[in-house]
Amino acid sequence: MKSKVKKRMGLQSKLYFMLLIPLVVIGVMILWTTKLSIQNASLSTMQLNNEALAVNTAKLLDKSAVKSLNTNPSEQSSEYKELRNELNTLRLQSGVLYMYMYNRVGDEWKLTVDGAAWDDKDYSPLGSPVSFTRKETADRLKQGETVTTDITTDPDWGTMFSSFTPIKDTDGTIIGYLGIDRSLASVTEVYEKTLPEAYRLVIPVVSIILIISIAAMVLVTRRILRQVRFIKNTLEQVADGNLTVTSQQVTYDQLGEISGLTNRMVEAMSNMIVDIQSSSSTLQQASENIVVTTEGTLHQTEELSRTLQQIADVSTNQADQTLESVQQSDRLGQTLDEVGSHVHQFTDTARHLNEVRNQVASEHEQLLEKGRESALRIKQMQRMSHALTEKSREAANIGQQVQGIVKQTQILSFNASIEASRAGEAGKGFSVVAHEMGQLAQQSAMSIREIDQILSSFVEQIEQMGDQFDQNINTVNEQEKQIALCLQSVDKVTQVSEEVQELAAHLAQLTTEMHEVRHSVDQHLNHTASAAQQTAGMTEDVSASAQKQALAVKELSAVARNLTTLSNNLQRHADQFRVKSSDQ
Repeated sequence: MKSKVKKRMGLQSKLYFMLLIPLVVIGVMILWTTKLSIQNASLSTMQLNNEALAVNTAKLLDKSAVKSLNTNPSEQSSEYKELRNELNTLRLQSGVLYMYMYNRVGDEWKLTVDGAAWDDKDYSPLGSPVSFTRKETADRLKQGETVTTDITTDPDWGTMFSSFTPIKDTDGTIIGYLGIDRSLASVTEVYEKTLPEAYRLVIPVVSIILIISIAAMVLVTRRILRQVRFIKNTLEQVADGNLTVTSQQVTYDQLGEISGLTNRMVEAMSNMIVDIQSSSSTLQQASENIVVTTEGTLHQTEELSRTLQQIADVSTNQADQTLESVQQSDRLGQTLDEVGSHVHQFTDTARHLNEVRNQVASEHEQLLEKGRESALRIKQMQRMSHALTEKSREAANIGQQVQGIVKQTQILSFNASIEASRAGEAGKGFSVVAHEMGQLAQQSAMSIREIDQILSSFVEQIEQMGDQFDQNINTVNEQEKQIALCLQSVDKVTQVSEEVQELAAHLAQLTTEMHEVRHSVDQHLNHTASAAQQTAGMTEDVSASAQKQALAVKELSAVARNLTTLSNNLQRHADQFRVKSSDQ
């Protein structure tokens, strides 16, 4: 009982927290939003006040002094002092941070009057440059608009905002500009004064809203918990097997719908238990009949499976043998293909051999004809060599005759020399001639001896050439005999080549016939193998189906037994529930 109380209190606490936390968050958000709104309102108010101060101050300034200062800018002028005193007074009265005047000279902004105190050493002198943080501010000032900036942070003056307005003459002409800088501390001061007053108004309102919300939350939570308690009690009794209980509906929301659905669920469960109790006995009898039937079917299926398995084994063996025959036939076909390719190569080789034989015979005939022509030329050269030898011998004989003439000339020259010496002075000229003839005879003898040597060497070389010609003639004759023998061998090769071609053609014809026979055998074997495979496959399919049927029958038998057990268990569990009787 304590555990139930703890669970209920835990749910109640969760509901309270789930509803209370958003209310607290809403209250805090309201206070934070109030604070932020007051802060923003204070800033907006101060910006509007500062802008109004700048506009009113620009209207109150002495326009003639401003124009005169623009014409003759000087800090010693009375106009400068007058305007500075006026700006300083307004600055002190309004409590702003900084008030000043400036003007636009060409494209530059120059300071004209600084509204600081006269004893302030950090004042900005006349002509100091003026810059704006945003270009939009300068553009709007050129158009004559009044501009108030957002909050900025200056390293010297701290956090502040500024308002700028044009100073216009009576005719609307802009003669200068006024700037007022206000510190954020003034905004904070206003914010700190306004915030407590706002809190004094907002906090009581928020408190009243929270109290009303909490009271409403407690009432709603109690009503919800009461409905949950009724639903919980109903479900606990259903869990204990009591299906006659009903849940009371307290609320008319989703929990009330859940209570009605719980009652409908209990009623549906009660009807279902009644149906289960009435159907469990019928299911038990049907499952027992299924068990008996499946056992008989299982026995018949096992016998059919064994018979089909034997048929499948025989068909498989026949298919394997046929496939092996097909493979052997394929190997035979490959061998025949190789033989056919060799036969074709053999035929091509014989044809090529015949062509080579023809080419060799033609070349040998050409070689034989060229050898005969060479023999004729050698014989002609041999005859020319013999004729040249005869001429050389005749030239040698002529040389011997000339040599005899030279000897007679020498004797004649010697005799002439003797006669000239006998003649004395009268024979000196003849003696010189005789002497010259003697020298000429000696030179002629030497030349003849050289010619004899040359002719002798020439005759020897010609005789050697004759011997070489004889040897060449013998060699040519032998070559003619060998070429004739080669031609006879080529004729024999031709006969053999023709026989080889006839044999190759016969082998090719036989190979073609063997291929046709093999293709016919392959077709028969393929038909036989496919038929055996189909028979084996069909038998295996039937056997597999029978086996699957046997397994299905076994599973069905097991399911039937399990169904019997489940029907008994279902009957036993259904008897545990209390349901309304049909009389009620």
